[in-house]
Amino acid sequence: MFTEKVKRAISDYGMLSEGDRVTVALSGGADSVSLLHALNTLREELGITLSACHVNHGLRGEESDSDMRFCQELCGSLGIQLHLLDTDVRSFQKKHESIEETARCVRYDFFARVSEGGKLATAHNENDSAETVLLNMMRGTGLKGLCGIPPVRGNIIRPLIYCTRAEVEEYCAAEGLSFVTDKTNLSTDYTRNKVRHIILPEILKINGSFYDTSARMQRTLREDSDFLEGMAAEALRKAAAEQGYRAAEIDILPKPIKSRAVKQILISGGIEPSALRISMTEDIIAAGRGKINPCRGRFVVVKRGIVYVEEQEQIYRYQMKHKKDGMDS
Repeated sequence: MFTEKVKRAISDYGMLSEGDRVTVALSGGADSVSLLHALNTLREELGITLSACHVNHGLRGEESDSDMRFCQELCGSLGIQLHLLDTDVRSFQKKHESIEETARCVRYDFFARVSEGGKLATAHNENDSAETVLLNMMRGTGLKGLCGIPPVRGNIIRPLIYCTRAEVEEYCAAEGLSFVTDKTNLSTDYTRNKVRHIILPEILKINGSFYDTSARMQRTLREDSDFLEGMAAEALRKAAAEQGYRAAEIDILPKPIKSRAVKQILISGGIEPSALRISMTEDIIAAGRGKINPCRGRFVVVKRGIVYVEEQEQIYRYQMKHKKDGMDS
């Protein structure tokens, strides 16, 4: 039963406690509609208060506006408060940033604001997580990338993580729930949609239980990953110094622990970790001295045997070039 799977995911990962305020990220699609309806059905049993949030990105014209109206009507019929952001995402787009990246940043910034102090429930399901694993494999990934979409990350919870897309659609049909369809999700112009509509159907012909077997693999690997992350955190605790961490103690750690410890140092210093940044940090730790600038305003420093992240304001000055006639260009 659909709601039983939702309850089991919530219980297994400790997603909710009695008294929690939960905001559902509502797109109007089948996944988010089923999530909102299921949590509303379980609201008294779980002891939670429920609201929803929706972003009209302004990217699909009337279709975007229609989705917004649908969400307003749905929440109105259920008596659920809807937090709404009606915006033009293109106006926020930065140079060298795709419109998809911009939309995601705008969306999650809004979600973070409206769910502050509570939980944000997103409708990622078992299919989504399997797709993510395949995408990560194609791009090249470590253990973390094979763990799929985390059921819990900070205040974000994914109660549908045990449910397949087919089960979502069956639940909507059984409960008489209407939903909208984003036509861009049907296009194979996007890599994820190629995986969803072309690659996965072929895999399912070979193994019809692929989603279940993938989910079991993800759970096992997630336990391994969490164990290694815990060992890295313990190693950092033991290596802690007044301003940072003793570099020599980090350098002698086994590679799987060391790389995770370095990643945690970067994250705690406000630096987005990447394979290159972790490698560069490991290099200066091994050297016992050095300084790198992985992102604007932040430096990783190894000085007097201590590794730490230092924040510095960086002012970039650009030299003006002159035309032959002496006028500034």
